[in-house]
Amino acid sequence: MASIDAADAAGGGTVFFPVGTYAVSAPLGRDDPPLSRVCLLGDGDRAARILATGAFAPVTGSWFMSRIENLMIDAGGHGGPGLVVDLDKSYLRHCWVRNWTGYGISLNPNREGLLNWIDDTFVEQCEDPGGIGIHTTHRFYDSWIVNNNVGSTGPNLSVEGGPLRILANHFDGSPRHNIEMRGNRLITVVGNICEGARREAIVYTMPNWLATDSPQVQIVGNNITNGGKEAAGRYPAIGVYSRDAEHRTSGFAVTGNFFACSDDDSGWTYAVDAPHVDALAIAGNQWEKRGFAIAPTRVDGVDVAVAGNSSGNGDGRVVAVLETPVTLTADAGDRVYFLHDGAAVTLPPAAGNRCRITLKNLAAGGVRVAAAPGGGLDRQAAITLAPGQTVEMLSDGKNWWTL
Repeated sequence: MASIDAADAAGGGTVFFPVGTYAVSAPLGRDDPPLSRVCLLGDGDRAARILATGAFAPVTGSWFMSRIENLMIDAGGHGGPGLVVDLDKSYLRHCWVRNWTGYGISLNPNREGLLNWIDDTFVEQCEDPGGIGIHTTHRFYDSWIVNNNVGSTGPNLSVEGGPLRILANHFDGSPRHNIEMRGNRLITVVGNICEGARREAIVYTMPNWLATDSPQVQIVGNNITNGGKEAAGRYPAIGVYSRDAEHRTSGFAVTGNFFACSDDDSGWTYAVDAPHVDALAIAGNQWEKRGFAIAPTRVDGVDVAVAGNSSGNGDGRVVAVLETPVTLTADAGDRVYFLHDGAAVTLPPAAGNRCRITLKNLAAGGVRVAAAPGGGLDRQAAITLAPGQTVEMLSDGKNWWTL
């Protein structure tokens, strides 16, 4: 640590680690003031090993215009993370992070920083209890996460905030998700290999404190494979989740991805599941090799386009199973709903609605179908579908009518 402090005091410099193991009894790094223009550089090909002797991260602290490069960073299996660093205009490059717990790499938990690169780094999966491979907070932004190989039991990559570029990584191991987005803005996810997720490979969850949300997320040209392994046929490959029908997210493009499952214990419900999501484009994807079990997509939003994919295009049809009371919100497309015990349906407002809605009652008893408040359905406020009954409904712009 004395050499690192000396490099910082000199206005910058390189601390070189020859081949060997360097056991540290405290983290390398400093929080305040940040280290500035310091490079930690290992010899060989990640042949210099920084080894923690206790339950702490081997490398921590705040780094400004600095580099951490070509090192093996070994938490030693003592229960500590690999790195916990606040970066600003800095590089973490060509490192190997192993024997960690909680986080392989934790980025900017305390300080804001931008124009950072996390590049060509191997985060080795660790078991019992494992954790998240790379974790960012909203303080890490306008940065790049590129060319890494990340294994973990929690999400391989869990990001918040933005802008962020997530490019050409290989996410694998047995993660809960390959990429988890926890409320973001201006995210580009391009050219990654996402495999082996136990649930969704890529998931966006709208924060519960937002009333509306427009994150502007591009998911382009990724290879998404062999996921859903926690319970095959239960999770989609890509899940985009609004809070609910009244509090919605919008602004997603899912383009040119390849979805496939070849492992017997893998399988998804949908390639893309995006209920209550508006301003959504799903185009040019290939998903015919066990890319879904129920349907290619499930979408229910305004300004949604599904086109140019290997199937599931054009007609905008959505097929869904309802088992609880639901208020429908779609205003265009072909909607088919299978109603089971516990279901009840409130139709969307009829004004300007271009949906063709089909309901099939598969419940043991009758299912109530109601018009939106102030509207009508066959000159009534509600009707009841008998067991086994099917109805199709269209709007005349003022009220709903069964056909």
